[in-house]
Parts: sequence; structure tokens; C-alpha cells
Amino acid sequence: MSETLRFEAFSSMVEPEFWSGLAHHKLHSARLDTARTVVRGEFSGGRRHAVRGNSAEPTQRLAVPARLRVNQGAWEAAQGNTQQQAGAVGVNGYLHNTNTIEEFKKRDKGELLRDAGAEILEAIRSGRATQTPELLWPFLLLSFADLKKYHFYHWFAFPAVTADPPDMATEAPAPLSSFVSRSSDLEHLLTTFAGSSVCAQGAFVARYYPSNVDNPWRVGPLSEWSEIYGSDKAEDGGIALLGFVDPSSHSTRPGWPLRNMLTWLRHCHPEATNVNILCFRDTALLAGGTVDSATLVQQCESIVVRVNVTPVASRTSECQVSGWERNEKQKLVPRIVNLSSTMDPVRLAESALDLNLQLMRWRLAPSIDLAKIAGTRALLVGAGTLGAYTAQVLLAWGMRKITFVDNGRVSFSNPARQPLYDFEDSLDGGKPKAEAAASSMRKIFPNVDSQGIQMTIPMPGHSISASEMDSTRATVARLDELVASHDVIFLLTDSRESRWLPTLLGTLHRKIVICVALGFDSYVAMRHGVYAHDDDFEPMGAPKAADSNEAVRLGCYFCNDVVAPTDSLSDRTLDQQCTVTRPGLAPIASGTAVELLTTILQHPQGGHAPPAAPGANGGAGEFGDPEHQIRGYLLGFRQHAIVGQASSLCTACSPSVINAYRQHGFDFLLRAFNNTLVSEDAPHCAAEDSADAPADYSYLET
Repeated sequence: MSETLRFEAFSSMVEPEFWSGLAHHKLHSARLDTARTVVRGEFSGGRRHAVRGNSAEPTQRLAVPARLRVNQGAWEAAQGNTQQQAGAVGVNGYLHNTNTIEEFKKRDKGELLRDAGAEILEAIRSGRATQTPELLWPFLLLSFADLKKYHFYHWFAFPAVTADPPDMATEAPAPLSSFVSRSSDLEHLLTTFAGSSVCAQGAFVARYYPSNVDNPWRVGPLSEWSEIYGSDKAEDGGIALLGFVDPSSHSTRPGWPLRNMLTWLRHCHPEATNVNILCFRDTALLAGGTVDSATLVQQCESIVVRVNVTPVASRTSECQVSGWERNEKQKLVPRIVNLSSTMDPVRLAESALDLNLQLMRWRLAPSIDLAKIAGTRALLVGAGTLGAYTAQVLLAWGMRKITFVDNGRVSFSNPARQPLYDFEDSLDGGKPKAEAAASSMRKIFPNVDSQGIQMTIPMPGHSISASEMDSTRATVARLDELVASHDVIFLLTDSRESRWLPTLLGTLHRKIVICVALGFDSYVAMRHGVYAHDDDFEPMGAPKAADSNEAVRLGCYFCNDVVAPTDSLSDRTLDQQCTVTRPGLAPIASGTAVELLTTILQHPQGGHAPPAAPGANGGAGEFGDPEHQIRGYLLGFRQHAIVGQASSLCTACSPSVINAYRQHGFDFLLRAFNNTLVSEDAPHCAAEDSADAPADYSYLET
């Protein structure tokens, strides 16, 4: 009997974690690079599955497809971690991930197979495949990852160099249990495999000695062909075999890896034209502990096939390669995996948010430090129109910690102008703004850490009664704690005096402070200067000579006006009580302020970064040098960048005011709340104070 040798093709089995790894690889590592990437896969010996029938039908053993498994561990190959399951054979795969679905469809599939076949033949001819048999069984993965929808288009190939004319099976495949003379010889073979690494290599040579009861098997790697297989002389009483780990569970068809093994044989040992092939499928028994001989006979799945190998000289063509995987209907078409319905919606939202940011690094801003932006903790003082728009832009940049401070409630006029609120928030007197804003942020993105603090900020010119003393002291302590625990402070309130205490505390704790203010059709977005050292509250670099290269600390919101903030909230008409401004102005100002912050965060000097030079385009940071003040006007759609130095007479950030607060604490603030002249005159009278005596501001009280 002689018939064409038929093979059981591989079937891919991909765990969902692999696709998550592909998404991460595409987004963070490969980006637009389509060069092939090495991944790992593995296969084991094929096993039939027992299926129980009813009482009238015996148990049946059904064949399952020959699986090549790919899981999350596939990505660890780049780190040199090639561990696999016990009894499994690890193999390299080559990922070709495209950038568009059109590129995926148009990729030359035949060229990919031919290139893989040429690499296999080169590994055979060079001898590398003899030393490392896994080079005989690479797999290909052509893919396109649609990261917006979490759809993964893919097509596996298992390149096999075909024989033309085909190799022939000269005898019907025989179970290994009937090939050996004694059942104990099966046990000895398993013991031999368990004590060596040849099985993990996937291919081996063996010689079976039926007459040797004590030591019937000799097994070694392909590199020991001459010593073990030799010329297959009959006088030594042994039977030579070429073996491989066979993933097939078909009763008569060996698995796909045999195709390239026979190619190796015809090139490396052309004298071997008629060989016994041991299709070893019992790798699962290697890790299963001791099994008696009788049970082994029942459980043994391995087979032996006698093959007539087509010699190289007889082949009619050179390097014909096949191997693209067929689908369940045996059609040559790619497949698609849709993970959007199986993934946690919160995780999908986080991936989608990160996607837009990571895409910046592909072409436009490859050096941007997104982790630094995401890890920045933002405190928003004011949860009105500016606060709502600012928070959303911060979230769009990936910031995960956003805290609101506000004392108001949502009114019916707010939802149309302030995007974090809706009509329901306005009912029953309105929800507290800070808490409603934080709740809305969590609805937009569940993984954001957003809190709302209902707080009335003490202000200069707004007197504190005796009954309010304790609560005001607690409020100041709480605000100080909030400023100290955040990285950036946004001043977004609608009155000048409400910005004074946060400015002072932000200066004291050397935080980045961004101030935004609106007019009817104009706005300003500015950053405050940051002191150089915690214990040295002198202006950074102080005023220098004209030829000095040292920087001067930038001014704060109050530096341009040495008059202290006073009560601007009392005795106001209706149009003065509301922030009357053109509706499109707030999102422009808020977006400008957040972009100013990201420019600061991407600059190597951070909050100490110098302002951009006039007319300069660029700078040391990824987004250039951050401006000091940006003033915009809707009338004429104009925008100007302005630089202002810190004032030594500033009522909020001057060293005299900061030192007065450090020395006297809440008592200094209380005098300022009850009498604005304290903060206004502090810079003047501090110079007159003794260096050893505490400053006394009581004479300023009226």
C-alpha cells in the first residue's frame, strides 16, 4: 500500500489577552511602524477528547483540531522570556500589523509566505534548524487593530515548504502501542522523554531496541542524527525513527510540523529515503505523574508512519509554500475578533481616552510626557463657567485627579453656559456646584478621581464676625491643605478678592498657579511666578542688571495693581452680580489656560520656565516656552502675549506678605479680611520692622 501523505493543518487559538497586548503594542511601541514583530506561540501533542454517551452507547474519543496557542505571554519574547507550558513546544511568530484596513486587504499574502519559506530553507541549509528545530515551524500573523472599535482583523499562516511530487505513506499508520513489543516499552519512552529536553525542542531522533528489555529506547536531538539514526543498519537489532511532537489528534494524519521536518530531512540527509516517523502526541502524560503500563496502552495517542521521502533531485519546483489558515467553512478568508462587547465599559472608556493622547506621539509630539500630565493633581477654585470648561479640557488631557472648590448652588441659568450641569441639578434650590461638578466628571469618565468641596473662601474686605471665627479658621486650614496636596491651582472665581488667599497659599507652597479672568469680550490667562526655594522667599533671581542672564520671577494676578482687593460683591446691580460675557469666550479662555499648563509641564524647568521671547517660535519644551500672560479679544479676534515681573509691593505674592503670613498665620489673615489695608501696607511696613521683633499691624486697623 502506498498513498499520498496527508497532514492535519494547524488551527489558531488566540486568548483575548493577546489582543489587549496587541492594542498596547500598537499604541505605545509600534505606532506607525509596520516592521514585523516577533511574538511567541506554542503547541502540544494532540489528544482526543472522551465523550460519554448514554447507557446504550459506549464512550467515544473524538479528535480535536491541532491547536497553535497564542496568549499574553506572546509579547514577552522581546524580553527573552520564552517559557511555555510543560510538554509544549514554543515557536516564534512574525506579526505584520498594518496601519489601515486597506493596507491589510492589499498586503501580498503570497510574498509573505514565500519570504517565510525562504527563511526556513536558509535555516535548514545553514544547519541552524538542526540545532534549533523550532526554526522549522514559524507562524505568520497579518493583522489590523481598529482601536476605536476594538475590532481586530487577522489572518494566521503556518508556512510549509511543499514536496512536488508529494511524499508518500508506504504503510498504514500504526498506533505506537502496537508498534512496540511490550507495554513497558511505552513507559520507558515516557521516562526517557521526561529526563531530557529533546521533547521541548519539538523534534528528535530515536532508536528502538525490541530485544533490550531493560533499555529499549535511545533518544536524542536532531544534531545526534549520525550517532542514533546512522545508516539504519539492521544488524544492530534496532529500529531508527525520526520523531516530532505532533499536535494532530487525527487517527491517520500527522500534524502540520511534519511537512517542514521532511524538507529538513531531504536536504540534510538525502540518503534517508524511507523512514519511520514517530508522531509523538503524549506530551500530556509527561507531566501527569507515574502511569502503569496497562493504562498507558489505553491512553497512548502516538502513531508511527512509514514515509517514502521525495528526494530534492526529484522535485519539479523550488520552494512552493502554502499555509494560510482556513476558516470553519474551509475558505481562505481573514477573521475578525470583536472585543468591545466583552470588555469592561470603564476600561474601554479609559482606552479610548488614552488613544487620542497616544496618537499625538505617533507623528506630532513624539517626546510628550503623557504620564506627567496624567499624574498632575489639579485644584479648581471656582466651579462655574470657567471651572466647568477647564475641568473638561483637563480630563481630555488625561488628568485623573481634579478637585473643585465652590460655595454656590446650581441655578436655572447655569446649565446652558456651564456644561457640567443639567436641568435636574437646578431643581429644589439647586445642588451644591462643587459636588455636582465632581459627580458629572465621574459620569463622563468613571476612573477620574474627582471631589467637590463646598467652601466659602475668606476674602479681604469681607469682615469676619466673632461667631464665624472658628469656622473661618477651619476653612483656611482646609484650603491650605488642599493647595499643598495638589500640583496646580486654577483661579476661576468671578471676583478679584476671592483669588487673593489662594494666590498667597499657592505662592507659599510654590505651586503652579494659573489665573483666568473674563471681561465682556476679552480674557486673560496667566501663570504666576514660582519662588526658587522653600525657605528663600525672595523673588527668583531678584531684579538683575540689564546684562544679567538670570531670570526674574514672573508676576501674579495682583502684581500689576498694588491696591489691595476690597469688597466688590456688595451694592451691585443685577448686571454686576452676574458674569456678563460673550458665551463663546469662556471655552476659549479655559482651553488657553489648560494648554498653558501643559506647556509648562512639558518644559524641563516646569514652573520656573522663562516666558517665550518676543517673536520666538519654539523653545526648550516639547511645546516651546510657556507664555506669562495671554490676553485675547473677540473684537478683531486678537491675542497678545505679555510678560510682567513680580512686584516687591504685591499684596498677594511679595516676600513681605508671605513672611507675614508665615510669622503670624491666621492672625495676619484675619486682619486682612477685616481691613484690606493690612495686606496693602504689609510690603511697606515690613521694611520698617525689626529683624528680631514680630511685625505689628494693629495700628492699621480702624
